[in-house]
Amino acid sequence: MDWNDLRYLLALREHGSLSAAARYLRVNQATVGRRLTALQRDVGVALVERSSQGMRLTPAGEQAVLAARRIEETTVSLERQLAGAEPRVAGLVRITAPDTVASQLLAPHLSELRTRHPELRLELVASARAVNLSRREADVAVRLFRPLEPTLAVRRLGTLAFALYASREYVRRHGRPRPDSLREHVLVGDDDSVTGTPEKQWLEEVGQGASFVLRSNSRYAQLAAARAGAGVALLPCYLVDVEQGLVRLCEPDVVPPREAWLVVHQDLQRVPRVRAVLDFVAEVFTREKPRLRGERPAPGRRPGSK
Repeated sequence: MDWNDLRYLLALREHGSLSAAARYLRVNQATVGRRLTALQRDVGVALVERSSQGMRLTPAGEQAVLAARRIEETTVSLERQLAGAEPRVAGLVRITAPDTVASQLLAPHLSELRTRHPELRLELVASARAVNLSRREADVAVRLFRPLEPTLAVRRLGTLAFALYASREYVRRHGRPRPDSLREHVLVGDDDSVTGTPEKQWLEEVGQGASFVLRSNSRYAQLAAARAGAGVALLPCYLVDVEQGLVRLCEPDVVPPREAWLVVHQDLQRVPRVRAVLDFVAEVFTREKPRLRGERPAPGRRPGSK
């Protein structure tokens, strides 16, 4: 039996379908199907069966998954131990962060990190999904909530301010909205996939009774809609205040902020290349603190500039 094929069975079990497993493993769906077929041929027993709900594991498949998890845990633990054997700041570090944090706050500065450490290689995964750091899906994460897993080390990076925004054209046509008059306006906000965030709860409360012209899980989609004059949007200040054509309708202290946390597995926090990335991300957030708080830049000064 090829032990590597167990990864495909485990991915199918945890992600529920061939297509989802393929996305997780970064291969095509046909590869997942082929490797599962090879695994079942090698062990001589059916591990997966088709049902009206899609693919599901047989009792033998569930038993194999238990073994696959133990193998994965041992392998990943060994990887973390071996990572600390490299004394130089060299090699690959995978960073994950929400889309706007990745693109607006981290990506513009990463060339500076590479200049400091030329042997460092970086991957930046822009995703709102809380990837599993214990399984090395990423090495370093920026999260907008504090993780509770005991195996993770966390550092508070600061707060991210939010404010209400609308286009100049919207304000010209409908008047300048205030937080206490939002029910008289059309709004742009988060969809149902976004739950429990303080800014969404605030907007739902103060905007109770208002109609939403657009709901989306993408801040960039919300920004585009507000910029086009579709309605009033609640957006992070660091994203909007580099845009032209939008009017800030309230000060950030009116809206509950979000906390940002820097997260790493405890076994990796002292690995030189990971430590270099952790310290640099914290430095970027310190450098960008006025922008993150929603402070308005001085005239003629671009937000985020030194």
